[in-house]
Parts: sequence; structure tokens; C-alpha cells
Amino acid sequence: MEQRRRFDEPGRYPYAAGKHTLHRATCREIEQSVGPVQGDDSIWMQGALTAFAHDGTSNSGWATHKRMMEPGEAAAWVAERIGPRGGIRYRLCRMCTPRLPVTG
Repeated sequence: MEQRRRFDEPGRYPYAAGKHTLHRATCREIEQSVGPVQGDDSIWMQGALTAFAHDGTSNSGWATHKRMMEPGEAAAWVAERIGPRGGIRYRLCRMCTPRLPVTG
């Protein structure tokens, strides 16, 4: 649920990352993977809470492999994906073309 909360604050968390790709938080691909925003009083949320209470299911239906990040977190994500000889092991999204976060 932490990533869900972060998704709702793109000004504070302007970057999103998948396994190998860095995006802007507002990228269409991120919105498609996250799905529509549902409020706490929605039938969808009530069903998720019921499933958790009765079945012990922790999957609320909002599952994504995207990580929403602040600029510093995004800079660390990029740094982790630079090889020992300087090669990069990540891509910048071609749809939203994010700027690299400032490192340091």
C-alpha cells in the first residue's frame, strides 16, 4: 500500500521504476499498470478488506512491480544499475522521457 500512496503524490515522488526502466510518475505506462484510483469507501476496497479479514489474503488487487520514488531514491536506483566499468543496466522510458535524477 506504500507504493499506492506514493502513486497519489506525483509531485513528491516524480519517478517510477520497473525492473529495468525509469519513468516519470505520470507516465501512461505507469498509470496503465497501476489501474484506476479507488477511494477507501469503494466497493472494491470493501471487498479487499473482506478477503483479508476472512481469508488472510493480503493481495488488495493493487499489485504492481513499479516503484514510486523521490529524486534521491531514483538517483540511488540509477547508481545501483551502473556496472563496475561504467556500463548502464537500465533504460529511460521512450514514452515519457524522464530526466536523469541529480546524483549526490
